[in-house]
Amino acid sequence: MSVQPEAPPSRLKIAATILFHSTCAISVTIISKSALTKISLPITLLATQTFVSMALLILIGRPMGWIKIRQPLTLWKTLFPLTVARLIGVLAKTYCLANVHASFYQIARGLLLPFTLLLSYLLLRPRPTYTFTSLSGCALVMCGFGVGMVNDYQKMATSTLGMALGVGSSFTTAVESIVVKKFMSGKTKEVGMWQMIYMTNFMALMIYIPLLWSTPEWNSLQEHLMTADSSELLSSFVKTSIVTGITTFLLTIATFLQISVTSPTTHMIVTAARGVAQSGLAVVILKELVSAGRVLGMACILGGSMIYGVGKEEARKEAKEGYQRVAADDVEKGTIEMKVRDGEVSEKEKA
Repeated sequence: MSVQPEAPPSRLKIAATILFHSTCAISVTIISKSALTKISLPITLLATQTFVSMALLILIGRPMGWIKIRQPLTLWKTLFPLTVARLIGVLAKTYCLANVHASFYQIARGLLLPFTLLLSYLLLRPRPTYTFTSLSGCALVMCGFGVGMVNDYQKMATSTLGMALGVGSSFTTAVESIVVKKFMSGKTKEVGMWQMIYMTNFMALMIYIPLLWSTPEWNSLQEHLMTADSSELLSSFVKTSIVTGITTFLLTIATFLQISVTSPTTHMIVTAARGVAQSGLAVVILKELVSAGRVLGMACILGGSMIYGVGKEEARKEAKEGYQRVAADDVEKGTIEMKVRDGEVSEKEKA
């Protein structure tokens, strides 16, 4: 009995998944920036987000069998480096968002793709190969980053700290992606993605608490609690943080869904288009100003990202065709020889 191949997802399902994922991703960025504009408490924001997201994962994931609360100590130790990598990455992204406009956020982190390609080539084995199209897209992304940065620096629209955090955030996120890839290709992939998310979030929350206490943000938080006017702002900040925690949890689900129904090329193109929508909403909702230099830089980054995605798809198709061609050649060369003798069929495998 032959097994029927699984039918590809419908266009409606793909469109709905992309819309859901993009809405969640944009919401997390815009709402987080809104909270940080009221009061700049990045660690408090992340701790609240993580707590809410983890609580929802326990309430929903445990009955569904996605996670188990108790795990051996060795597994917690194994996942600790992954937690640290993700923690540094998300801290850098949040501090970057706190110091730049949401409409400039994608430009500030424009070196993410070049850093990821470089680190993948240096650290991953076997080494990935990149087509000319992919490298051309990467070069265009770097041009967009340069144009956007120079424009904002000349107009003093973004602080030097914000620009430095953008570069640092791009690097730490690239490192995080490499670490995640290594963990997912090792024995820990048997743990399951939801279990890994729960355990890394739990450990991250345990780190946020002493980290908050040891930084100047703790004194700032106490001052807001003591002052009547500030306490109202803090209350609004906490409510907004809880909303971002919910959207972060939904974004996790949306990411899984999008990975299951879209190709890498579609993912890159959607990410590029999402950047445009995010900048537009930042102008409308957060009342941010966008210069011609930012628009040009964004266009280069988004265009380069799409070109890179096309190059990745070309490489994937070439690799698949090459594999099929080699397999066909093996058959033609007589990997299994059929000989007919005296009306009988005998098989002999070549050495």
